[in-house]
Amino acid sequence: MELAKLTGIKGVAVPNRPAPPQSPGRTKKAIPNDFLVAKPKSALERTLNSTLGRSLTVFVTVVNFVVLLWMTTIWNSPQMWLSGQALPVACATFLVGTHFYTAVPVLAGYSGLMVPETGVDWKTYFVLYRMSYFTSVPSVFLMYFGPGERSAFGEAEGGIEDISLTELTQASYKYFRAYDGFVALNLTKGITETLDKTVHNRNVPRLSRYRDAEVVNNREPFSNEQEPTVPPGFMETYRIAPVFLQWAPCTTRYRISAGCLNQNQVVGWAMAQSRALCTNLRMVSCRQQNPLLDPIYRCSSNATKGAVYKGSIQGLCGRSVPPPNPQVIDELSALLLLDGWPESRLPNVSHGWYDVWPEACVHNSAGCRAHWALLENLGLAFSVITITLAVLPLLIDCSTDSRIRQAMAFQEECKTRSKKGATIMF
Repeated sequence: MELAKLTGIKGVAVPNRPAPPQSPGRTKKAIPNDFLVAKPKSALERTLNSTLGRSLTVFVTVVNFVVLLWMTTIWNSPQMWLSGQALPVACATFLVGTHFYTAVPVLAGYSGLMVPETGVDWKTYFVLYRMSYFTSVPSVFLMYFGPGERSAFGEAEGGIEDISLTELTQASYKYFRAYDGFVALNLTKGITETLDKTVHNRNVPRLSRYRDAEVVNNREPFSNEQEPTVPPGFMETYRIAPVFLQWAPCTTRYRISAGCLNQNQVVGWAMAQSRALCTNLRMVSCRQQNPLLDPIYRCSSNATKGAVYKGSIQGLCGRSVPPPNPQVIDELSALLLLDGWPESRLPNVSHGWYDVWPEACVHNSAGCRAHWALLENLGLAFSVITITLAVLPLLIDCSTDSRIRQAMAFQEECKTRSKKGATIMF
């Protein structure tokens, strides 16, 4: 009978009614930590997750952090702009910062400095290493706004009103407080740069990307002549005014004679330039640009704005900057020739170019330097804390690993003695 049941083929009897309702269990089964087995590590991961690997990781962290601070403070310096390295160094600074806050933490995870996925087998004092990333953020910002701004501000040429404009170093980005110099704002010329070449100047037609920025009103609306306020493809505007050594009555008129130019020497040109990110990318301007010339005289003793002062004044404050594009100088020369300027008084390479926009730190350099020194000290303090938090766990880990190795060696020695039948006294 039993053999017939075992050898017979018969289906399982299924009752002709539905199964009773039953709710599934709501308790989540958790695997005990003792049963968790980590994924086998490769040889490289085992090397990184050792005292040597953690030492190299901390070394990379400290070096990367120091390089980031150094590049943050130097990329915007006048020397970098004059050598054409400012933008490449700025991009390199961004890459170094990205590497420090993205790639280095990943490397630290392989080295055991970060909490593993299982959450076990992690040394708690490594939390100090993670705290170093939090203290590094204010350190970078303070070093940028402290020594970084001081480096970008540049150096002074001469003292307070003890240097002449003729003694300045051209295109040096150094700021000055001269005892002479007068900006003839009444003779200011505006030049607009467009994306494409256009024909302009009705009297003497010219084909170029630079044209007179003066607004021309069409007084004959039915002549079908269009004179737009802003030319199509507008990119940026230059405001340029001549700088004389001394104030003279004839230099304050809206048209200057050749005799006045022969009697009063033009030593340079004050320039205001409007730029935006769109302009740097050679695109049409994405915002309204209205550069202004606002010279300040005797800024360190009795600051006076030249735009509102009427009378004899001199003692210009500003900064020596590189000259604009040669095409801008060519258009400026053409406009001055139309006004009757002799060719010997047109802008040339011997003239200086000055940025006369008022800067608070030019007027009060001592106060700004004290402020930058304070930010630098705070930044250095945070930098020391950051490096200490990164290195201290490594020192503790070396001591801990040394004790672990001593304990393992003692355990192996005990096992060896027990196998030989030796008696160990405790």
